[in-house]
Amino acid sequence: MTRPELDVRPFEAIPPGIVRRMRPAVAVAAAELADDATGPARADVRAWVGESLRLFYALVDDPRGAWPRVAESFRELGRGAALRGRDLDELHVALHRCARAVWRTLTASAESLDIDRATLGLLAEAQFTYLDAVTAEAAAGYEAERAGGDDAVRRRRARLLALLLDDGDPGDVADAARAARWRIPRSAAAVVLHPRADTGARPPVLPPDVLVDLARSEPCLVVPDPEGPGRARLLDALLADWIVVLGPALPPARAAESLRWARRAMALARRGRIAADGLVRCMDHVPTLVIFMAEDLIEHAADTRLAPLAGLSPVQTERLSETLLSLLESNFNATEAGNRLHVHPQTVRYRLRHLEELFGADLHDPGRCLELEMILHARHGAPSGRADAPVTRPRTSTRRLLTPYRPYAPTP
Repeated sequence: MTRPELDVRPFEAIPPGIVRRMRPAVAVAAAELADDATGPARADVRAWVGESLRLFYALVDDPRGAWPRVAESFRELGRGAALRGRDLDELHVALHRCARAVWRTLTASAESLDIDRATLGLLAEAQFTYLDAVTAEAAAGYEAERAGGDDAVRRRRARLLALLLDDGDPGDVADAARAARWRIPRSAAAVVLHPRADTGARPPVLPPDVLVDLARSEPCLVVPDPEGPGRARLLDALLADWIVVLGPALPPARAAESLRWARRAMALARRGRIAADGLVRCMDHVPTLVIFMAEDLIEHAADTRLAPLAGLSPVQTERLSETLLSLLESNFNATEAGNRLHVHPQTVRYRLRHLEELFGADLHDPGRCLELEMILHARHGAPSGRADAPVTRPRTSTRRLLTPYRPYAPTP
């Protein structure tokens, strides 16, 4: 479709300085028009009105030089409307309402602005010419975005993902989902990715309902219905190239919350505090995530709570710390603790007697036992090492971390 070229002659005929005189009165009318806008498109209407006036003034000041820039700006407005799922008619209506408001203001204030009838006629002709040309440019941008290929689809989906993960307005999310042809699911989870090698990783191949943005500083996905059939296999396929952390499944409006937990888990996985050889599910590491949210406080408490071990050699300290953690996690069952440590139960009992000599009544206090387990879990509950080192699964389980304690009661 051939777009009309702007006839710049009406703009060239407008007397110099007219913009300076008309700008204050027109600004008031435009602000009132923008304030009257309602519905999800209100913010867009305000932007469209302001941009339309700014570009009209630019044409009055420099009719021939400004038009290429003005035309591209309106094509961008059209592309943006399509990207956000707006109807093109909304943009056209906003532009025409702006033109009417400007015209009513100028005719009502012509005498006070020292604008004669001939100049009013020139302004009217310039305005009609302007509307015809810019609405055609906006329509061209809108249709180009709507009919765009893979790049256009990626832009729409990247914008939708950004809105979901940045606590975007629900109305904007709904519009962007419609523009991206993405069905809003009952639940969704954020997934954070980090390449396993410094040389990067292959882009993941994912189904079209998974939103992907690898250009973010922290590559991430939004996976709809993450607990549905086949979803685990879908993410497992990424593990050769990526550390993959799956946030909790929440309603899409809370996707930003899912992302926050996934980021925390990723930070721990890269430090080696959570095993990352398989898919890291935040909901499998709740105790670890909770503990490391108070890492500084835990470290401060460790100086006091683990003071009984201070006089031992490093080897003894490590051995007794791991034994105490295993005992706490198994409610002081020597057989179960021995299985965790791969030692004979009698060896565990021997170490337990040593621990009782060191810690005394603390091993009979449920509250103190909980503190000790949290401290020891932070130190020994997952493998340590460089962020880029291969990670193995921890030897200890966190399944009993927050269960009530049965304090240690020595056998008479």
